[in-house]
Amino acid sequence: MFKTAISIFLCVVVLGLTGCGTTAKFIYPADGRDLIGFSDGPAYDKKIAVTPFEEMRGDTNQSGTYFLYLIPLMPFGYGEYERPDAARMFNSISEFDFEASDDLAKAAAYSLRKSGLFRDAFFTFGGDKDQAQLLLEGEILSTTYKGKLWTYGLSVYGPLLWFFGLPAGTSANELELALKITDLTTEKVVWEKQYALNHKIVQGLYYKLGHDVRGYPYLMQEIMNDAIEDMNREFQKQGLN
Repeated sequence: MFKTAISIFLCVVVLGLTGCGTTAKFIYPADGRDLIGFSDGPAYDKKIAVTPFEEMRGDTNQSGTYFLYLIPLMPFGYGEYERPDAARMFNSISEFDFEASDDLAKAAAYSLRKSGLFRDAFFTFGGDKDQAQLLLEGEILSTTYKGKLWTYGLSVYGPLLWFFGLPAGTSANELELALKITDLTTEKVVWEKQYALNHKIVQGLYYKLGHDVRGYPYLMQEIMNDAIEDMNREFQKQGLN
């Protein structure tokens, strides 16, 4: 009877962690202090518009594999989502509030505006892009999430080890984007670059719980910091003013 009660309790613990009612949200910037900026004013006297990014991700979400942890000797259960914004089971959150096409484009516009590289930068659905001289467009190639829930081959008894500080699992975030800037006056592409970055964390009952998808804004910030520096170098070569 006691063993049955313990088993039920541990099952509840694991199920609670794989979707405990917490909603995570994409918030940008991850750390405003680390945004790149040009203190001597706009380097280019131009406005740049940013339109919603094109959706190029796959649509395969796999969550039933989380319950593989129930099989004795199986060290973990796992989930993999090409669209984490459509998932309802993670290591320690239940869902991810993320409008990929709009949120990533708005993040790009925010970084560009804060950088001071251009006279102005703004997000638009396209209606007023003719107010700008440059247009930034993006393709979302991947936002894959990979989560593992470690039970150390002990099935429902594995979570007992979590109480002693052993890792409960890992979460990996992937962000892959293709970006390009078009000169709206000449209709020529003046800059383009592709990025593929990853962020992985180890989670436990006492550390980084709820951080399953926290890597995405950090990855976007890293991409935009590099992109802005690369834009500046390329525009200097081209003599853009």
